[in-house]
Formats: sequence, structure tokens, C-alpha cells
Amino acid sequence: MGTKVAPADMAGQVSNAGGTAASVRRSDFRVLRDFRAFEIVNAMRLPFTLDGFRALAIFGSIALMVLGTLVFASTLSVLRDGPLRHDTAVVLGWGFLGILYSAVGTVLTEVVSSRRLAVSGTPHLELFRAMELPLPQVVVRYGLAPMLRRIGILWYSAAIFFMVFFEEASSYFNVVVASVSVLTFASSASFYCVLHFASTPARRKGLHWLRCLLVFILGVLLGAATGFLLPQLSRLDGPAEGPSRFLPALCLLAGAVSGILILLSIRAWRGLSYRKISFSTERGSGQRPVTNFGQFVVTDLLSSKQGSVITTIFLAWIAVVGILLGARGILPLNSAPGGWELHKSLAGIAVLLSLGVTEPMLNRIGPTAKLYHYRFAWENGFSATAIITLLVGIYFMAGTTIGGFVYLGALLAFDIPAPGAVLAGLIVAAAGVVAESLSQPPPTTDGTKSNDVVDALFTLLLISPCSLVLVVSPEFSTVLLLGYSILVTLGAAICLHQRLLRLRSKLIP
Repeated sequence: MGTKVAPADMAGQVSNAGGTAASVRRSDFRVLRDFRAFEIVNAMRLPFTLDGFRALAIFGSIALMVLGTLVFASTLSVLRDGPLRHDTAVVLGWGFLGILYSAVGTVLTEVVSSRRLAVSGTPHLELFRAMELPLPQVVVRYGLAPMLRRIGILWYSAAIFFMVFFEEASSYFNVVVASVSVLTFASSASFYCVLHFASTPARRKGLHWLRCLLVFILGVLLGAATGFLLPQLSRLDGPAEGPSRFLPALCLLAGAVSGILILLSIRAWRGLSYRKISFSTERGSGQRPVTNFGQFVVTDLLSSKQGSVITTIFLAWIAVVGILLGARGILPLNSAPGGWELHKSLAGIAVLLSLGVTEPMLNRIGPTAKLYHYRFAWENGFSATAIITLLVGIYFMAGTTIGGFVYLGALLAFDIPAPGAVLAGLIVAAAGVVAESLSQPPPTTDGTKSNDVVDALFTLLLISPCSLVLVVSPEFSTVLLLGYSILVTLGAAICLHQRLLRLRSKLIP
């Protein structure tokens, strides 16, 4: 005999089911929140409980926001009432350019840096799956929450800037509307990037030609926008009846692209699945086997966390070159420093950037980390000369590429050739190899090179001749650096050859 359920009882059951589902979602998110807090406390070895760390994080975030707001707003107020009190329109134009560059930089970091692997590349993904934690919750905690903090800081900073430099003028309204359009596009693009990379298998090989092309095109577009906007800054304080001509097109373009990205984000959100990330990675792992020694070395580097750092630096410089090419209408800069002073600065920049590339590269595929792999290849028929030549080529290509980027940037921006920057990058790479061969630091538990004081001292000593640019003319310093780069390159090749052939087996007492 059937029984009838009262409408009130049915509504109560539906309400209870909805309340239970919401409670489960809150519980899952709390688990992920506590797990993330535990990761930070454990990684930094902080003497805090999870509750204490959360309280400290909340209090510290509020304190930093209040302090940062006071410092930022006070600095802008002093500039507004002091040296910039007669140039408000120009300041608004420069502020818009700052917002534009910050927005594009935020989007690019979501695409090219390790942030794109925050969800799909986390080592705890299978643990979350075994705990039956929904992937959307993981995406919210590990991907969307950090992204919203970064975007929120960008919006908040722009709001403070416009509050401080408020004025009743059409130019002010135009700049505010243009900035809101750019920030809206950046927010929707960052949101889509997080969901897209969270729904695709993790791939650390960021130097794919498509990604390089995308970064270069964005850089060219940003440079073209800069070259168009800078000459307009003097016209921003024009009459009220003459609004900026590019504003309607910018708003329409930003609105259309943002709408498309939101629709794509909704589709990516609905397609979130552990199966797509885990199973696709397993199926794709054996599709492209390593067929030669050089491919093994490069693949091992690019698929590591050190490779992510190197990739980010390379892509950043590709974007810089694209910006300079796009802004060729306003370049070279007439206010450039003298040639000698610029050569000094460029050599220092090349040394610092090359160190940022060479050190993580040697940590992963240097003679300490991969010496037994190289010895194995030699014992299995590879020529020792071929191995050394290939390694020298890989090591030095990284250093000289960074030096080449510095050289090209100086040539485009100031129309001053600086070959010493390329030689400085080569010297840093060779010095790293020689220093590691002389100090022979022990490997870490994961096989990478450990940090060693002696290794660092040897490296600094070997790159010290780059300081010749400080005391001699650019032409003479270039000749000296060329001779020294040849000498240290030969020394690096000899060190690699000796370590390869004289390696003793761990089984031999």
C-alpha cells in the first residue's frame, strides 16, 4: 500500500540533503586548507601548530595589507602634492601603462611559470584522489585562491592609485575605464589559465615552440601598445569633448575576449576530472621515447623543477625582446647613458642572469648530478669526445643565450652593441663547470648537486675577470674577455673529460 509524503516533509528532506552536501563541501575544503597549512609549516620548519599558523597567517596578512596600504597611499600622496602636482594627466597615463604591464605580467606568469602546475603537478594529487576529495575543491584551494589573491592585489593597488590622483576631468574617466577593461581581461584570462592547466596533464617542458611564439606575440602587442600610448600622454589633458579614440575599441575588445574566456572557464570547470590528469599522463609518458644521449640530457633538465626556473627566465626574455620590437617606433631611447657606463651595466646584468640559469642547470644535469649517467653512456659505446662536446654545447648554449638576449635588448633599446654581455654569459657557464669539477660537491639524496661554499667561491673567483669592463675601454675589454672565455672553455672541457674517464665505481674500495 503506497504512502503519501507531505509536501512539507519532502521540502525538509531536500533541504537536509542540500545542507548535508554543503557541509561535506565545507569539510573537504577544511581538509585541503589544513593540508596546505601543514605543507607550509613542514617546508619552512616553523614551530607552530596548524591553528597557530593559521592565526599568524591571518594576522600577518591583515597587518601587511594595512601597512602596505599606508605606505603606498602615503608615497603617492607625497608625489601628488610634491613633484607631480602639475603633471596629473601624464601621471595617469604612466599609471595606466603600469597597470597594463602588471596585468599582462600576471597572465603570463600563469602560463609560463610553475604556477600552471599548482594543481596538476602537485605530488599529492593521488593522495587527494584516494581521500575522495573532489578535484574542484583542490582547484579552488591550490589554484584559484592564490590566483585571486594576486588579482585582488592588482585591483586594490589600482583603486588606491586612482583615489589618490582623483580629478574631475575627461582624461581621468578615460584612464579609469581603460584600466578597468584591462584588469577585467586579466582577471578572466588568469581564471581560465588556472582551470585550463588544472584540467590537463602536467608538462614541465615550457620551452615548446608554441609557448615561445605566444609569449613573443604578446610581447610584440604590448610593445606596440606602449609605442602608441607614450606619444599620447601629452594629449591626455585635452578638452572634455575630445575623448580618447582608442577607448571604445579597447572596451569592446576586452569585454568580448573576457566573455569568451568566461565561457571557456565554465566548460573547463565542468570537465575537471582526476581521470583526465592521471590517466592521460600515464598514456602519454611512453609516446616519445628518448632516442639519443643529447635528448636525454635536455629532457631530464626541462622536466625538472630546475628546468621550470630556466624556462621562466628564457620566456621572460623572449617577451622583453618582443616588447622592444613592438615599440620600435619610440626606440632607441635618446636619454641612454654613455656607451662605457652602459657596457659596465650590461656585463653585470649578463653575469647575474647567467648565474640564475647556470646554477639550477648544473644542479640538475651537471657533472655531479649526472656523472654516473655520462660514464654509463661512455661505457656503452658513446665516444668520450662526443659526450664532452655535447655537454659543453648544452651548458654554454644556456649561458650565451642569456648573454645574447641582453645584447639584443641593449641593441634594440639603446642602439649600442655590447658583445661583452655574450662573452660574460659564456664565462659564467664555463666557470660553473670548472668550479664544480674542482670542488666536487657531494650529491643530495635526489641526485642533484648540493649547495657548497667552496663551489660558490671558486665560481666567483673564476668570473671575477668580467670586472675588466669597469677599468678598461669597451673595445679592449671585449678582446680580453674573448681570450679569457676561450681559456676557461678549454678548462671546462678538460675538467669534464678527466672526471668522465677517471671516475671510480662505488663498488671499488
